[in-house]
Amino acid sequence: MASKLSKSLEALPNPPKENLTSHFTLGEIIDHIDVLQEEFPHVKIPLLKAHLWSIRNKDVNPETHLRGFLKVFEETDVFKDALNQLDEGMKRQLKVFIAGGSGDQILHAGTQHDGNFALPPSPPVKHHFQELIKKVESFFNKNKANGLANGINGVVDAPVKSLSRVTPHESFPKIFEDEAETKSMEVYGEKKFQNWGQSVLNTPLWTFVPKTVLGLQNLVKWAKIHDYRVRCAGYRHSWSSTFSQDKQILVSLLNLEEVNKLPDPMSIEPEYIDPNNELKTITLAAPPGVVASTADKALVRVGVSVTNEQFRRWAVSNDKWTMPVDVILVEVTWGGVNGPICHGAGRAHRTVNDYVRAVEYVDANGIHRTVSDPEHLKAAAGHFGLLGIVTHITFELDKMRYAVMKPVKPDIGLAIPPLSRDDIPIALRKTYTQAQYDTALLDFESRASNDYYAEWFWFTRSQQAWVNTWNPVDDKEGLQDYPSPLLTWFQWVEGWLGAVITGNPIFQAMPGRWQAQILCEFGMVNLPPFEFSDYQQEKTETIKTSLPNALHFRRGIQNMRVRDLEFQIPIPALASDPTKPDYSIVRRAWWDIIKLCYADDSCPMRLTMELRIMGDSELHMAPQHGNAHGTASIEVLSIPDVVIDDEWEPFLQRVADLWLSYKDAEGKPLNVRPHWAKEWEKINMRGKPALEYLKTEAYRDQIPKFKATLADIGKAQGWELGDIQKRFSNEMWDYLIYS
Repeated sequence: MASKLSKSLEALPNPPKENLTSHFTLGEIIDHIDVLQEEFPHVKIPLLKAHLWSIRNKDVNPETHLRGFLKVFEETDVFKDALNQLDEGMKRQLKVFIAGGSGDQILHAGTQHDGNFALPPSPPVKHHFQELIKKVESFFNKNKANGLANGINGVVDAPVKSLSRVTPHESFPKIFEDEAETKSMEVYGEKKFQNWGQSVLNTPLWTFVPKTVLGLQNLVKWAKIHDYRVRCAGYRHSWSSTFSQDKQILVSLLNLEEVNKLPDPMSIEPEYIDPNNELKTITLAAPPGVVASTADKALVRVGVSVTNEQFRRWAVSNDKWTMPVDVILVEVTWGGVNGPICHGAGRAHRTVNDYVRAVEYVDANGIHRTVSDPEHLKAAAGHFGLLGIVTHITFELDKMRYAVMKPVKPDIGLAIPPLSRDDIPIALRKTYTQAQYDTALLDFESRASNDYYAEWFWFTRSQQAWVNTWNPVDDKEGLQDYPSPLLTWFQWVEGWLGAVITGNPIFQAMPGRWQAQILCEFGMVNLPPFEFSDYQQEKTETIKTSLPNALHFRRGIQNMRVRDLEFQIPIPALASDPTKPDYSIVRRAWWDIIKLCYADDSCPMRLTMELRIMGDSELHMAPQHGNAHGTASIEVLSIPDVVIDDEWEPFLQRVADLWLSYKDAEGKPLNVRPHWAKEWEKINMRGKPALEYLKTEAYRDQIPKFKATLADIGKAQGWELGDIQKRFSNEMWDYLIYS
């Protein structure tokens, strides 16, 4: 059980395995949660029980429950603190919604923008920056004696046009971003860095926020003179140690308030594009000599600071071209999406990086370069920042199409049928006819093989899955803006409320199975279709929307932090027919985790498991590389509380041991590899520390090819591997690539 478990619940026994159903656990919560009322007087426990009772009795209404859960926690300190961080427009909208206001009233409570609701731009967080100024002044006063505050000797005389110039009366290094040397790059001294998942913490010596290519060139030249390493970060959605190091240089592709602000209002506020930021541009163009593969494709040049939300709005409004694949999240930069070489969905699709046709970057000498040779792109299109600082990426786009989404919530035993019905935990078992089972298996294999987009979710301890696979069409008849402005607002608030709930002391005082069940119901209730009868779906919903909207069907995900482990499992060939995929590995990977979640009473995976079926990749360092029959991209997610409880990492080790145990039909271990950006570093893989396993087994053949391709690029462009290691690597990549 969780280390924060309330003493009032310590005597509550773990139920028998057969009782771990949604119906039983909700009943257990309803029966026993009153014992927490005295300990948590500001939580409206009777109202919480009423909503859980309605959900238990299949009386489900997403809007009603969202409003109710807000009321349950509105008097708590966590809620009040979170509310105070919101802009005035959002505060008004929340108050109108909680009071029972209609959709129009909610939207009009905020600032109007082009007929849609929107938050006003976030004001400066004055206290935050006042404290920052105090810390910076203290830092420079402390270091003045040794000259650090006055810059480094030799900068003024550096023989480079527009290079940083620091006078004895200045505290910060000045990296000019224009030829006239009138605009210097935004910079912070000794600003602590923490990633979104709160698994990485360090303190770069300098954090720069660039806006121009020239500025980045000058920064790299300055770093070269003074022997600093330079690495980039966007929205910081990587859990691994891929960022900058202590006492080195971090380049933030977005302003620091934006990347550190939770909740982030970007998806529901009017778009602002700085006309002076060269790294935030989207242009239907390409570098000279770069052409599309076929006449029905287009090339788009995207700045690395462009966010997914900005690109989504661009694609939908232009209604001509679209990326065929992407991540769900909109609060991420295109540099960040491209960085880990892992994202995509649909067996016919490769990774996002495989659609790269040119990479523009600042090399180790501070020269702006372009790589477009297809062989060179096998390394340059996914290089983890080791090639240099990427400024723009040219992608190949498809013609705009329109997704026909028909999400369903089948019984968990039929969503992805297990290899044996005995694999279904006793609490989830139902009686199926062989015909039902066979039909379900054919349906799963058809979706996995043929659907344009293929994704499955299971919320921990749920008796249903959420299946979201779809195909696009060319005609626009019946097209809708999905999610609508009001539904976007609801989704944003759901993410915000999720953080309020999981960060609330009463939630942390509950047994793990209660936490998982509440999050399970909260998640499933808010996914379409919204009507249930005894948790068997009677009503389906068809949503026809622009393909980019379907790829980003959920907004506000950024608002709720999670922990996350993801592996890419090769789908092997069928022993009976080597031309076809063997989905038994996928089914086994799915059910191994469901069984694990019922075997562990503490229930460390308290959020969800997600599975995407995708193709392979031509990139050297992609985890999907060589997976000719496709890839099962599968992940487990939980809430930060389990890390405090020391339950998460042991659980991840058990997950990894299962997924890494799989073999093909000939008994050869499958080359199972982690998602580069997720939580894999502390895990042992097949008896070896993770980094050693990746270096000596998983990428044993690929790392030499990756280095050789980088060396070929450098030979043509005037640098060597030692140059880029010295300038752009960090400790993790030193070991993995260069040692």
